Amino acid sequence: MQSDKLVKHGRIITAAIDFGTTYSGYAYCKHADYTRNPVNPSIQCNPWIEGETMTSKAPTCVLFTPKQEFHSFGHEAVRTYYENPEKLDLEKFYYFEHFKMMLYEQEDLTTETYLEESIQKEDVKQKKKMKAVNVFAAVIGYFRDHLLGSVKNTSEKWFTEKDIQWVITVPAIWDLRAKQFMRDSAKKAGISHDQLMLALEPEAASIHCRRVPVGVQTEGDGRKIIAAMAPGAKFIVLDQGGGTTDIAVHEVTGVNELKEVHQASGGHWGGTTVNKEFYRFLEKIFSEKVINSIKETKPPAFFQFLRNFENAKTSFKIEDQNDTEGQVTLRIPVEWTETFMAINKKSLSDALVNTNFSGRIAIKKDKFRIKNNLFRTFYDYSIENVIKELKKLLGKKELCGVKTLLVVGGHSASTVLTEALKTKLPDIGMVIPKDPGLAVLKGAVLFGFEPGTITSRVARFTYGIGTTRAFEKGDPESKKIIVDGVEKCKDVFDKHIEIGQILEVGEDKYLQEHEYVPLYKDQKSVDFIFYDTLNKSPKYVTDDGCRRIGSLYFKLTEQMTGKRTMALKINNSGTELVSLVTEIATKKQSKGYFRLPSDSN
Repeated sequence: MQSDKLVKHGRIITAAIDFGTTYSGYAYCKHADYTRNPVNPSIQCNPWIEGETMTSKAPTCVLFTPKQEFHSFGHEAVRTYYENPEKLDLEKFYYFEHFKMMLYEQEDLTTETYLEESIQKEDVKQKKKMKAVNVFAAVIGYFRDHLLGSVKNTSEKWFTEKDIQWVITVPAIWDLRAKQFMRDSAKKAGISHDQLMLALEPEAASIHCRRVPVGVQTEGDGRKIIAAMAPGAKFIVLDQGGGTTDIAVHEVTGVNELKEVHQASGGHWGGTTVNKEFYRFLEKIFSEKVINSIKETKPPAFFQFLRNFENAKTSFKIEDQNDTEGQVTLRIPVEWTETFMAINKKSLSDALVNTNFSGRIAIKKDKFRIKNNLFRTFYDYSIENVIKELKKLLGKKELCGVKTLLVVGGHSASTVLTEALKTKLPDIGMVIPKDPGLAVLKGAVLFGFEPGTITSRVARFTYGIGTTRAFEKGDPESKKIIVDGVEKCKDVFDKHIEIGQILEVGEDKYLQEHEYVPLYKDQKSVDFIFYDTLNKSPKYVTDDGCRRIGSLYFKLTEQMTGKRTMALKINNSGTELVSLVTEIATKKQSKGYFRLPSDSN
C-alpha cells in the first residue's frame, strides 16, 4: 500500500462496527499489527457467545428499561425479552429488532424521528416509541464500551477512547440523510466527528476481497482471483445482507486501488424478506388473530417458532430444493396449536384438510412439516428482485465485459440464492469469500487505514441548493416574491451535482463554486437548504421527486458590508457531504458539514 493512501489519524487502534439489520458486530486492528503486516494484518472479531455456540456477530436486538435506559443487547436482550428469567414487567420495557431498515424506508427522516417497538399489537396506538437516534446511539455506545473494556482487560491499561479511530459501515444505497443520521447517533454515543469514518458496505467488501485469495465457485472457470485482477478489470459486488441488497460495480485502477463505475443500486431484498414470506404464510395458516394472541400472551413460544424457522432457512440447501418430495421439519411449540384450538374450536390438522395447503403441510405432535417445493417459495421475492436488478445492470452498455460477481453478506451463505444466481447468470463467474458475512466488517477495518483505496465514486442523486434569483419570463406566478422592491423567483433548484456524475475522492476535491447573495441586507447567517432528486435537471425544488434532505449553516461576518456575495463549493466524493464557503469581500473561509432537518424546520 502506497504511503500517500494511508490515513494519518495516528491512533493506536482502528475499530469497525458492522451495524446490520439482523446481526451486528465489531472488529479491530492495532496500528502496530497493521504496520507490521499491511497485506494481511491481524483483525480481531469480537466473539459473541450464546449457550455452547460462538459467533462473530450478535442479533441486532436491544432492550431498554421503562425509563428508556439501555438494558441489554444481542443474545442477552433476546433472552431477557422472550424468556424473561428475571420476571420483569416487560410490558413497560422497550424492545427493538431489525430497526436498521427504518433508515432506508423512512421518507421524512429527521433528528426527531421516533421508532416503534418491535412487538406487534392489535391496537397500534398501544405501541411504545423512542427517539430513533437514542436507540441507534445506545447500540453504538454499547460496542464502544465493549471494545474499551476488552482492550483494557489486556496489557493495554493506559488505553483510552481517544486512541480509537472508528469506522461504521452503511449501505451504499442509503441517501445522505441516513448516513448523517448514523453520524449523529455516533456523536450522541460519545464518538467525536474527527474519530469517525463511514464505510460503504460494498466498498469495504471489495477492499477485503482484494487482499485475500478467493476462489471462484462456478465450474470450469479456473482459479480466477479477485486479488489478482489487473487494472481495468471490472466486477460487480452483491452485498446480500439481512435487510438490504447493496449492488456496486468496481474497477481495479491499480495495486490496492478501486473506483466505482456505476451508481450503487439495490433494495429491500435481503434475508429478512424470506422470513417475511414465511410470516405471511403463517398468517394464512393460523390467522392474524391467533398469531397476535400468541405474541401477546406467549412471547417465548412465538419467538421460538420463528427462531426454528431461521435455523431451517440457513440450513436449507440446494440439494433440498431439488428434492421436491422431501420436506422441512420445524419444531412447533405446543402453545401455537393450543391457541389455534382455543380460538377456532378445532385442531389445526383438521382445519388444513380443506385448504390449498392440504398435502403440502403436515402437523404431528410438535412437528410442523413443509414440503420442500413450498418452503422454496419463501425465497422467491428476494431472488427474483436481485436477479432482475443484476440483469438490468449487466445490460448497460458501460458495463459490457463485466464477467465477475463478488457475493458477500450474511444471506450470501444461502446456496438457494447462489444456485439461482449461477443458473440465471451463466456467463458470470461467481466469487464467494470464506466467511462472506465478515467480508464487510473486516474490509471496514482496512478502510480505516486505507480510505484512499477508493479513488472515485458515482453520484446516486442530483444534489442542489434551494435559492432565489431574478424573476424571469416563464416562471410561475406562485414563485414570485418582492424583496426590497425587486421581483424575485423563489424555490429555484441550483444544481451542484448531477446523478451519474463521477466524483474524484479526496479532501481537496471540491466541485465548481457557485455564488450566492443573502436575500436580506440585515441577514447575519445563511442556511443553505439542500435537496436531492433522481431527475437530472430539475428547475424548482418543488418539482416532483425533489426532497429536502438537510442544510448547511454558516454565520456571516458582522463587519461584512457592501458586496455580500458568497462562493459555495461542496465535496461529496466521500461518505459525507463537506462544504466550503468563502465570503468574497472578507476572504473569510468556513468549512461546514451537512446536518439533518429537524421537525421544526
